[in-house]
Amino acid sequence: MNFLPYANLLEQIFVVLSGLVYLLPLQKREPIELRLLSGLIMGGTLMVGPAMVLPQNGSTNFLLVVLDLVVMSFVVYYCATIKKSAAFYVAIWSLVTSQFFMNLWHVLYQLSPFRNNGSLAALLWGVLGFYAVGLAIVGLTTAKCMPEKGKYHIGPRQMTSAVLFLAVFEMLDQMMRIVHFGRYNLMYYVVLLVVQLYCVSLLFIQSELFKKSALEKELFTMNMLMKQQEEQYEITRDNIDMINQKCHDLKHQVRALRGLADDESKERYLKELEQSVEIYGAIVKTGNDVLDTILTEKSLSCQAKGIKINCIADGSKLEFVDPVDLYGILGNAVDNAMEAVEKISDARMRLIDIAIFTRDRFLVINITNPMTGQVKLKNGLPVSTKPHNGYHGYGLRSIRHSLGRYDGTMSVNVSDHTFELKMLLPLP
Repeated sequence: MNFLPYANLLEQIFVVLSGLVYLLPLQKREPIELRLLSGLIMGGTLMVGPAMVLPQNGSTNFLLVVLDLVVMSFVVYYCATIKKSAAFYVAIWSLVTSQFFMNLWHVLYQLSPFRNNGSLAALLWGVLGFYAVGLAIVGLTTAKCMPEKGKYHIGPRQMTSAVLFLAVFEMLDQMMRIVHFGRYNLMYYVVLLVVQLYCVSLLFIQSELFKKSALEKELFTMNMLMKQQEEQYEITRDNIDMINQKCHDLKHQVRALRGLADDESKERYLKELEQSVEIYGAIVKTGNDVLDTILTEKSLSCQAKGIKINCIADGSKLEFVDPVDLYGILGNAVDNAMEAVEKISDARMRLIDIAIFTRDRFLVINITNPMTGQVKLKNGLPVSTKPHNGYHGYGLRSIRHSLGRYDGTMSVNVSDHTFELKMLLPLP
């Protein structure tokens, strides 16, 4: 029996089943039962339906590939709590898995002595059994080990290389479709199948390499956090020593005040007393340890440079931001503001205002400071008209890049000698 007339139909069915296998280990959206049922119905209708009515040719194959990627991406995104890019990555794996098993079955079927004697029922049961075993192996290995805690973290480089591998894979698949089996062509088909296996293997190795890179980044984060905690401890210890010294000085100042009759001398000592307790304002508590470390460090730096920093921050909503990204975003933003404010001679204008709060479904980070000179904007970033004005394009580009990992945005507003940096991050 000729296998080819059923290839497209079976392949579309197995793309849906492959997508289900890759979906199972992921974190689900609720209610998952309803979402999964509606997703399978939609996927089956939009993907299997066209394969039943369209003719088998190159144009149809290309259309089905595009349709598979679009529909499977939507179904995975609809059912799992992952980003759209990750859903598209899962769709790529679903497609290449299904097509590879289909091509492998095709070779085994042609090598089988029963290929011309079997019935349609035997053919269907054979391919169903083959796919069941294959998808079970995939579900216990590839689909299970690739996600990290039920999610895919797909960056631009990984996505680009995955699309390139998919393009090569589909080109090989198209070449295999036009090969007519014969005693010599079968070896050609097998060679193409081996190259496809090579592409799938490289795609998997690529995924593991990026996961290794992410683990190295996490290790770097932990080491940096430990260092920051150590520095925070040193800062806290120094603060305690300063407080003890201030308390010691206060005893003598209070004793001296009792013996003073001169109002001018009393006023001078009272001002010294006020300055003695200003250190308490340098300790920041927001509900997020990472944010506390950053803001306390910057607050102490500002105090040492004669800069007043006003901070109203709710750090409880920042848990979804990676500590490295949070250090980069706030560290660069506050450093830029400090460098700009340092150049202001009027002590009353040496101010930095930081506000972190939630509005609707967004986390808002707003940093405002006065500035000197002129700053022009190009592509949303400041372009300095004077060298060393304190606003470094590289730092702001780094902030924008970090925000992009969370689908966040950044805007800069310059008006009335005031520089405002506003960042928006959608809450998960």
